[in-house]
Amino acid sequence: MSRLRTSRSDSDPTVSPDLPASRRWRVLCRVLVLGICAAIATAGVMVLRHTSNASADPSAQDWFRLRTCESSNNYAINTGNAHYGAYQFDLSTWRSVGGSGYPYQASPAEQDARALILYRMRGWQPWQCASIVGLREDKDARSGRISDITVPTPGGPAGNSHPWPGVYYSLGDHSAGIKQWQLQMRHRGAPLTGTGDFGASTRAVVNDLQRQNGLPATGLLGPNTWNLAWTGKYRKGAPAKPAPKPRPKPKPKPAPKPTPVKATAPKWTAPQYYSQGDHSATIKAWQLQMHRRGAPVTGSGQFGAATLAVVNAVQKQNHLKVTGILGPVTWKLAWAGTYRKPVVAPKWTAPQYYSQGDHSATIRAWQLQMRHRGAALTGTGRFDPGTLAVVKRIQRLNHLPATGILGPVTWKLAWTGKY
Repeated sequence: MSRLRTSRSDSDPTVSPDLPASRRWRVLCRVLVLGICAAIATAGVMVLRHTSNASADPSAQDWFRLRTCESSNNYAINTGNAHYGAYQFDLSTWRSVGGSGYPYQASPAEQDARALILYRMRGWQPWQCASIVGLREDKDARSGRISDITVPTPGGPAGNSHPWPGVYYSLGDHSAGIKQWQLQMRHRGAPLTGTGDFGASTRAVVNDLQRQNGLPATGLLGPNTWNLAWTGKYRKGAPAKPAPKPRPKPKPKPAPKPTPVKATAPKWTAPQYYSQGDHSATIKAWQLQMHRRGAPVTGSGQFGAATLAVVNAVQKQNHLKVTGILGPVTWKLAWAGTYRKPVVAPKWTAPQYYSQGDHSATIRAWQLQMRHRGAALTGTGRFDPGTLAVVKRIQRLNHLPATGILGPVTWKLAWTGKY
């Protein structure tokens, strides 16, 4: 391009009046083309910048808007509503991202880091305020990628340990998180190679680490055992700390043996045998006697579904053929036969079905009942791999598909099913 002169006309400041008309026209065209190219380049930079911001983690302004809605941006807030700190974590969620103690007692930097871990795992879903203030998820939401997040360690410099991946691991699992933990334990002298496979040797090291730090040796790699690889005590072959003596598991109470009732039955004088749908004073007298013995019938005289169930139970417990018919033999058993009230499961009132990773009082009640029946569960309320195994086992034993989901049918089996 030819060099433009510095003198300019009053009418067109970019073109010299000394140039011929044709030359001035060519110069003007070049200037216009350069202007258009510059505008396109500027727009491209703006688009790239916008795209870059949209694809990264939420901006500081987004987090500020979220905190303001959740807690008035107060990191130390504790109002007694079981939600704590700037991001209003409940304790189970705080634990799931590797937190310990109470969220409001953690530093702002730790709360920020664990909020980012939760966002990478579940997006904006845990925060109701996110939809209220109009926050949108980006490509990092729900990605599960948390290895680049540094969580400040309480009472020490940041980076003393690596953030827990948010998953409980047990024998048979394989993941990059397990490999990271194995390599750290290998660095500390454990006989591991860092394959990422949770085999027998990894479980042995997990148990050793838990015992040496005064934890129950569960063989599960969760947030506490994860952090111990960086911050806990470990010495290969060291004698374990004496663990507190476990309380003996309560033995399931045997069902009381039914005892025959020594009583004389009134004489059977009915003109017929009775079955479902009938109604008579004879049925009423039999129902009232069975009600006194604990049967769930009321003495209406109506032979309904509840009466049929009691008739069948009495016949079965006294080794008769289960016919569902009330005749002279079954009549007599109400006074002189064996009867044990059948076990009835509590009513299912949960608002949802449960699967691995969930936590609720319903799961805890089911776990405690299965523990009462001999299952190796502790009643934490957390649907962990051990609970999943028991759910599938009881489903198979009772000829159901082993879905691993705790719903109303599997709930009932904890009281009435085979196990």
